Amino acid sequence: MRVCPGSTLSQKIIVAVGFFVLIGFIMPAMALPPEMEANKLLLSAAAKLDRNNNEDAGQDLEKIRALKVKLPEEYFFQNGRYLAATKQTTEAKKNLQTYLDQAGKEGKSYDAALKLYSQVEANEKRLARFKDNGDGTVTDTQTGLMWAAKDNGRDIDWADARVYCMDYSGGGHTDWRMPTQHELAGLYDKEEAGPNHITPLIKLSKCCPWAIETQGSESAHFSFDDGYGYWGSQIGSLDDRVLPVRNSK
Repeated sequence: MRVCPGSTLSQKIIVAVGFFVLIGFIMPAMALPPEMEANKLLLSAAAKLDRNNNEDAGQDLEKIRALKVKLPEEYFFQNGRYLAATKQTTEAKKNLQTYLDQAGKEGKSYDAALKLYSQVEANEKRLARFKDNGDGTVTDTQTGLMWAAKDNGRDIDWADARVYCMDYSGGGHTDWRMPTQHELAGLYDKEEAGPNHITPLIKLSKCCPWAIETQGSESAHFSFDDGYGYWGSQIGSLDDRVLPVRNSK
């Protein structure tokens, strides 16, 4: 934009401001080509997944699909990471398999994709151990035990916890009981995210339900926070819970 030699300083300023305003209107229209935008979003999604910012990474991946371009092979790896992180195991395996098939051993993320695929497959088998019966109960297919899908939900001492289990009628059954410390320990799963490391199908409102064993005035607990059993006073009830169990076999 040319300025006449005789222009005043104010006129020059006005012209310069007008030039930059014009550039501001033109620049937004100069977007990246869709393929380049997809690659840019992939880099953004990968960085967010590295920071465990899964929700925002998922939004970046959705934007890539909205571009209506041929999905880059790297997309299937990053989407597999996102799906695995959000426990969508079946779809995670499909995306990772697609990446491995398309990229082959020369793919830059081949080793990482193969490792993640193995982890997802192992997690799938681990989670399949428990069956949601749809009636407020969960069956452990490994031990044959049936568990209440949630604890009693309030502070309770050991004696009342025992009565609670005897009176429990979840799933239409009346033969519920207090679990042993060993049975509770069998539910502990360090691979599950905290604070309570237990299958997502069983909800604990506090970490450490009562167990049936007693010694003197104390009774056993099990902590799903750290995976250890311990003993405490039977009359203590602060934060104590109970999780009924029955033998389904």
